[in-house]
Amino acid sequence: MKWQAMSHEGTRKILAAGIRCRVVGEGLRIAAIAECLRAASYLASAPFAGNCNWEPAASLSLTSMVRRRLSPLWPDIAEDTDARPGVLSVLNSLGELGDLVRLQGGNWLTPPAHAIKADNDSAVILGGGPIETLPLNIRTQAAGRVRLVDAIACNDWIDVWDVSEWIGAPAEGLEAWSIRLIATMKSRFTDVPSELGEIAIYDKGRWGALAELPNAGGVFLSKCQTGPVASHFIGDYFRGRIRKMASLDFQDARRLRFHLDAHAGRPMRVKAVTSQGFVKLRLDRRLPQQEAKALLLGWQIPTPEGQHPGVTYHVLPIEMLSIVRTALDGLGVVLDERCSAEGGNQ
Repeated sequence: MKWQAMSHEGTRKILAAGIRCRVVGEGLRIAAIAECLRAASYLASAPFAGNCNWEPAASLSLTSMVRRRLSPLWPDIAEDTDARPGVLSVLNSLGELGDLVRLQGGNWLTPPAHAIKADNDSAVILGGGPIETLPLNIRTQAAGRVRLVDAIACNDWIDVWDVSEWIGAPAEGLEAWSIRLIATMKSRFTDVPSELGEIAIYDKGRWGALAELPNAGGVFLSKCQTGPVASHFIGDYFRGRIRKMASLDFQDARRLRFHLDAHAGRPMRVKAVTSQGFVKLRLDRRLPQQEAKALLLGWQIPTPEGQHPGVTYHVLPIEMLSIVRTALDGLGVVLDERCSAEGGNQ
């Protein structure tokens, strides 16, 4: 027997085949991390030696196991950026997707398998553990953080969730939610602190400094800079001066902006370019937390130089587009779709 060294590329091809991953590049890297985390969580938590209880696994234990196994292939696996998430970020995103369950104290468990309906007669499998723990007749395909399976394979096996139920956005719809939110904020109006800082109000799809709007009057979504972050609130204004205010949660403020944009006839537009079985999305700003998890069904790629700092690009398998479309539709976002011969999953 003769030992022969394998190149990184050759080893990655073997790994891709082992986890049934149909993508390369960043999609493969994230798929490998995700599958390794599922395996580590399952092995660390499963009952053993007659013990019937599942024991939660700590974040440090899971991430250390994955780093040890995958760092020879991806030496920078511990580093973390938006367009190249590290092990801990992938772990947290699996919790947002529902593939793993986060408990108190930074501990994790594997939830029962469930699915979300996708395009092309497919479904996204969440939970259930690594590939080896799924039923033998289930043939999955890894693509980024999640795995795809033929939708018919879910019959008599697991529940298939409605996409809107999985997203978890307010059930009454964006307009009704926004009207109720503003009414609630008005009922909570209080006096304005003496040292509030420079105020900006959101009007007609853009932020404007209150100091430059001497005739501003009415109720506006507002923000002021307090240290490194901005505080959001609903303010009541008269002749360019604020009279009352009510603090607003940042995620609620982010959601409300989409309603205000649509109401002003300036809905956010997202460009979607389809090519070779993948979709590349260009977003001008971030989505609310519930809808943003739909983007985790793919992966973020670096933003080209010269773009606005808030612009992000994401790549998703074509099967995920219907799920993302549902998330965007709920925010009143216009999806501009076109096909291209270039691109792919890079």
